[in-house]
This record gives sequence, C-alpha cells and structure tokens, in this order.
Amino acid sequence: MVIRKLSRTAATFGIAAVAALALTGTAWARAQAPRFMVMIDEKNLGTHNVAEAEKVVTEFLMSKGLQVVDAEMIRTNIDRDKALQAMNSGPRSAAALGLQFGADVVIVGKAVAKGSAEQIKDTSFRSYQATVSLKAIRTDTAEVLATESHDAVKIHVDDVAGGTLAIREATAPLITSLMPKLLGRFGSGSSGEPQRIQIVIGDIHQVWQVAAVKQILRERIKGTREIVQRSFVSGVAIFDIVWAFDSQTLAEELTLANPGHFRLKVLGVTPNKLDVRLVETGS
Repeated sequence: MVIRKLSRTAATFGIAAVAALALTGTAWARAQAPRFMVMIDEKNLGTHNVAEAEKVVTEFLMSKGLQVVDAEMIRTNIDRDKALQAMNSGPRSAAALGLQFGADVVIVGKAVAKGSAEQIKDTSFRSYQATVSLKAIRTDTAEVLATESHDAVKIHVDDVAGGTLAIREATAPLITSLMPKLLGRFGSGSSGEPQRIQIVIGDIHQVWQVAAVKQILRERIKGTREIVQRSFVSGVAIFDIVWAFDSQTLAEELTLANPGHFRLKVLGVTPNKLDVRLVETGS
C-alpha cells in the first residue's frame, strides 16, 4: 500500500518530491499538523484563468495527509477575485482571510504562462514559459514563513494545454522546496521544545505598565528564554518571547500572575500568539 502510494506521488512530483515527503512527513507526525488554505492568481496566456498551480499544491499537501480548506467552500462564501486581491495585498490581509476559514497557514502566489509567437522550425510546436511564485503565511501572527519562485518551459502544439503544462512543471518543484522552509519556521511543536510566541497586549497606556509586564515575563513566568519588545503604539504593546512550553500554558501563567495594580486578561490563544488586555485594578 505504501509503495503504491509513493509510486503515484513519484509520477506526479518526481523523485525529489518523494524524498521531500519522506523528510517532512516525520516532522509533521511529531507536530499538530496545520490546516492549509491555498489561493493562487493564475493567468494562462494573459486571458485564460486556470487553477493548475492550486491543484498541484493541494495534491502535494493532501498526499502528506495534511488538511486543506475546500476550494469550493471558498468560492461559495466569497468572491474569488476580491479574495485573491486581499490575499496578495499583504501578509495581514492574507492571514485575516485564512483565519476566516480556519486555516493555520495560507499559501498564496501568482502563476503566469506565456507562449512564443514563433513556431519551432517547420513544425506546429511552440514553447511556453511559466513563472510561479508562492508565499506561505502563518495566520495567527501574519508571519511570512517562506517564499519561493520557479520557472519552467514546455513545448506543445496547443496554446492552452502548453501554458497549463508549463505552470504544472514550475509548481511541482516549487512546493517541494517551499515545504522544508515552511516546516523549519512553523516549528515541530514537539513537547518541551522552545516556542516563539507573540503577545499582543491592549489597553496599556503608560510606560511603567510596559516595564512591569516585561518584568513579569522575565521574573515571574518560569520558562521564558528570551524577551523582545517589538512596539508600544496607541495603547498596544507587542512582545515576542521564546517560551519553554505551549501558548496555552503561557496564557494560564499570565492569568495567574498578580502584578498588584493591574491584571492581565487573556482574550485569545493560538499556537503562536496571545491576545491580552491589561485591566487596571487600582492601588
């Protein structure tokens, strides 16, 4: 059964892809596998809308047993053109749309196929070149996990078929090389492994409160390895910390911490982000 499955995968993605599946499969087996959403803006010869790159990426992910948001559900609930525009306008827009459909990682990108105007020698064949770029974005933090691009050329007698094949040829090695980078940044999620978690704290208006929160993280929250204050703007302070356990445990520790003049109320928990509000309790 396993051999037949690998053979089918090899026929689709090639030997290099199978090797990548073997390498990444173990990592995902140790982790809580993320749910993916795939949306790629594809143009074949400038006028034909296709979904070949999306198909290749989705097949690759599903061949590894990963969950992918159903494309039909996306088309049913949102306008695809507006969704593609939002997805490619920036990481935060893509992340927000991914969260709407329960995705942990969104893979967005563009695929363009162009054909040669001249026939090859005295035949009816033409060459078709495709350029595909992909970007993987974590939805809870809007972090760009990986980005890759790849080109491919195919020869064919039919314009639409030639461009479509070129897109497929460019996408298969592209998703293969993208996944190990994505895995490395997303983390294995194994027990005891340090996690990088972002803490976004709202309703924090004074510098001493920011300093007090930093002190709590450093001295009262056992397991904190590293603390970086990213910003403090318009009542919102953002910290990145390296933490020895998972985000749920960190949320519990922050809730139980008792600074005295305020308390920290956790509003939301995702694997790599906590949304927190500072609540003043008085002197």
